[in-house]
Amino acid sequence: MKEKLSGKKTYFTAAAAVLTAVGAYFAGEVDLTVTIQAVFAALMVIFLRKGVTSEAAKAAEAPAEKPAE
Repeated sequence: MKEKLSGKKTYFTAAAAVLTAVGAYFAGEVDLTVTIQAVFAALMVIFLRKGVTSEAAKAAEAPAEKPAE
C-alpha cells in the first residue's frame, strides 16, 4: 500500500485543503478572499512538490563533474 501512495500523498493533502477551503466558504465561515488564498496555497504546494521531484531526478541523472585541477 505504501508503494501505491508514494508520490500521491501531497496531492491528496492539497485536494483536501481545497475541499476544506471551499466547504468553509459555503458554510459562511470564511470570505472569498481567504478561500482563494487557501486554494492558491494548496496549488503552490503541488507545483513546488513537482518542481523538487523533477530537479532531484535531473541531479541524480547528471554525471558527477570532476573539480578543475
